[in-house]
Amino acid sequence: MRLTFITLLLALGISCQKEPPKKTPSFEIIQMTTNSTSSLRGLAVVDEQIAWASGSQGTFLRCIDGENWLADSIPGAGNYDFRDIEAFSGEKALVMAAGYPAKIYKTTNGGQSWKETYSNETEGIFFDAMDFWDEQNGIAFSDAVNGHLVIITTTDGGNSWQEISYDDLPPSPAQGEGGFAASGTCLTTLGDSLVWIGLGSPDSRVFHSKDRGHTWSVVNTPMKQDSPSAGIFSLAFQNESFGIAVGGDYQKPMDSTANMAVSRNGGQRWELKKTDKPSGYRSAICNIPQSEIWVAAGRGGTDFSLDNGNTWQLMDTVGFYTVQF
Repeated sequence: MRLTFITLLLALGISCQKEPPKKTPSFEIIQMTTNSTSSLRGLAVVDEQIAWASGSQGTFLRCIDGENWLADSIPGAGNYDFRDIEAFSGEKALVMAAGYPAKIYKTTNGGQSWKETYSNETEGIFFDAMDFWDEQNGIAFSDAVNGHLVIITTTDGGNSWQEISYDDLPPSPAQGEGGFAASGTCLTTLGDSLVWIGLGSPDSRVFHSKDRGHTWSVVNTPMKQDSPSAGIFSLAFQNESFGIAVGGDYQKPMDSTANMAVSRNGGQRWELKKTDKPSGYRSAICNIPQSEIWVAAGRGGTDFSLDNGNTWQLMDTVGFYTVQF
């Protein structure tokens, strides 16, 4: 399995004027080989040297020098597909299994040993993503069970998890709804209390909480929603107001119909991008912090924007599941 890193290169332009030369970003894809044959969906980048990845067959990978990857699996978890991973250092990380039963494991010694910190065997459970505001406070969610999303939170670094009461959650449509465990980024946090969850068909809704999941608002979006394989697959916010959601239909990787929407008011309203957008289905989007640069990746390729999503350029047609800076 190849891991790919998108390196941001800042090239200095030549100028004869008195103003300092402008920095023109360019991108280079550097492929890194691992000894893993698993399908990798989870990615957690701690800094320029440390990163973790996770995937099928109970697999996790760790890099602590920016170059070399160690692949291993969690004992007894060979049947689990770890679709999301969160990491805080080269020693501390958590992995989340999608599907039944739901499982979350934590390591504090670089993957030498893992502790199961959450398990749920409720019929229909299917966790899609998790994220953390800081090293102690995090949140994760599952597709709807008994008419509501299953949302859990932690205040002790993932050592224990508490389920949010149904009274605090808007109901799901009668036929149920859920997210896509495609990249671990259909849930995103910001600051010390904000969180958004992007869902799929039948309404491609966005759930939003300003208080770490204690109370929620929900809005429909114009994102693709005409089949069970369509909807929002990933969303990210540059700040508490501006965010971008991407997706489409994973069974139609080259179809760009209704695959991107923008919010300028914290997710209360979403405007569909109808032209000049990513060139197909995209399963992950990421903003380079403190910049207008965004990267969106999917099975059909990778696009980047230098102007907060107003225009996009196709970087490569090689397919990737997730991206993080």
